[in-house]
Amino acid sequence: MIWVFDSSPLIYLNKVGLNWIFEQLEGEKFVPTQVYEQVITQGKSRGDADALVSEELVKKGIIKVITIKNDFKEMLKSLKEELHEGELEVLALAKVKGGVAILDESIAREVGKVFKIEVHGALFLIFLMVKKGKMRKEEARDKVDLMIRKGFRLGHEEYLEFLDLLENIERDK
Repeated sequence: MIWVFDSSPLIYLNKVGLNWIFEQLEGEKFVPTQVYEQVITQGKSRGDADALVSEELVKKGIIKVITIKNDFKEMLKSLKEELHEGELEVLALAKVKGGVAILDESIAREVGKVFKIEVHGALFLIFLMVKKGKMRKEEARDKVDLMIRKGFRLGHEEYLEFLDLLENIERDK
């Protein structure tokens, strides 16, 4: 499995102490250079603690930084009004590598679906850890509540859906 992360999942999972999730994911994990710039370079200059956590994941080789230049990315540039540069790079990298794009912006996820890219968000990674027995349901709910308090955007209906899905997760045996 190949995972490609956008800024928001990295920032918010790291803000609430869920950086261990990145180590638990099987396969290769990437961030495009634009996401590295947003999360680590700019984050460190702002003094964001999560930037240091993300940097440590890169230093340990858990997440690799990769530059993306291809025709698919050039084609996506026409969507620059709707998507940030980092989101464009995540989608392009996921498409080229046949990986999963982990993005929290709904527009970016819709674009990914149009181009037949598997897309999920930070909450999917939390569900995955609960399903694998690495996290309790209560801890997952508490961590998402904390993410919201720290600025993670999640609509009321989406939150209720999250709680419902969480309650009905069957652990892998």
